[in-house]
Amino acid sequence: MATLQSILPANEARANFYQLLEDAGVKLRQFTITHRGKPPVILISAEEFEGWMETFDVMSDKKLVASIRRAEKSTKTYSEEEAYKILGWNKQ
Repeated sequence: MATLQSILPANEARANFYQLLEDAGVKLRQFTITHRGKPPVILISAEEFEGWMETFDVMSDKKLVASIRRAEKSTKTYSEEEAYKILGWNKQ
């Protein structure tokens, strides 16, 4: 089975549909499918799509973004035990 290019026209995508599904879903490849020379569609795995959606959710929460930025600037470090206590997790 030949390796598909990452950018391909719709007719080639249609002819290789099941390989596209396999490569995107299992191998986590991304494909741009063009139609009449324009790229209207990007094919990605459901896993990658969910990751993007989570990122959008985080980035739309101004308080959370501000908290992340403060944390990035912080030089404070925590031990594993302190982190578990802060998060309210039980160490297993």
